[in-house]
Amino acid sequence: MKRLDEQAFNRAKEFLLNNGRELEKALFRYHFEDGSEGDVLRALKNYQNMDGGFGRRLEPDFQLDKSSPMSTSIAFQIFKELEVPADHALVRDAMNYLVENYDHNTGRWHAVPPEVNDVPHAPWWHYDHENERVMVEEAWGNPNAELAGYFLRYKECSPEEVRENLKSRSITYFMELDTLGSMHETFCYLRFAEELSTSDRERIVEKVREHIPELVDLRREQWSNYGMQPVQLAVSPDAPFYMDMKEEVEDNLDYIIEQQQSDGSWHPNWEWGQYEQDWPKAKDEWKGILTYQNLKLLRNYGRVEKQAVQS
Repeated sequence: MKRLDEQAFNRAKEFLLNNGRELEKALFRYHFEDGSEGDVLRALKNYQNMDGGFGRRLEPDFQLDKSSPMSTSIAFQIFKELEVPADHALVRDAMNYLVENYDHNTGRWHAVPPEVNDVPHAPWWHYDHENERVMVEEAWGNPNAELAGYFLRYKECSPEEVRENLKSRSITYFMELDTLGSMHETFCYLRFAEELSTSDRERIVEKVREHIPELVDLRREQWSNYGMQPVQLAVSPDAPFYMDMKEEVEDNLDYIIEQQQSDGSWHPNWEWGQYEQDWPKAKDEWKGILTYQNLKLLRNYGRVEKQAVQS
């Protein structure tokens, strides 16, 4: 079993604090040092627009300033992690944005607006005007199921009829799926499931468990390619899927430690293949995000020799 030793941890910390975005710096300090929730939310607010939604390139793979439900879902992941209450201004305004931008005619949110085509973006974020969607929206649950979960979490701010319809539709849709081929849609359903009663949550968890062989890249030779790795489904030893993949998860953690670069960072294992002048900047942003995420993941598993660092 490999561990991230103190020297490697400090290289990662130095890279992140020198090169990362203010948001990931604040999150790192919150989890590893003496940073506050307020520091994280102040950094996050820089990505919130006047309409309450989040944009401003919060998701580096589309460099869009305009708000989008997809970027707003990232903000809600942080709200949830920090247990930010419904009466907080950032949450209230973001919920108002989601309520206002829900398409009642189609029963969904549109992940990103058509203006995404006007800015540098990854090909999977290109808006198809004929079908009125981007590629990731071929799977309904991404991001609709996840956003439905936030309607349940912050029910004080969401219309009851829409909330209950989304809950019912999300559960029904997921349980009727024959295969779980979409990594990100599965993550969305699992985030949604965390807001459900125990019985409904277990139904979703059990179905994901049944499909682990088709959903997760379990072999080390697959991990250099883009796909769901074991640790993404089991982000801590307390995760419901850890015991199903214990050996693969522990090997995956070894692999992640091995992939740390000499400057302390971790790199994305995907490329845009377009916007050659803009991708390097997005890649650098992803390095900071992945470095923070991997440090947190490794600490979850006790794989960091120095668990907390004071500046």
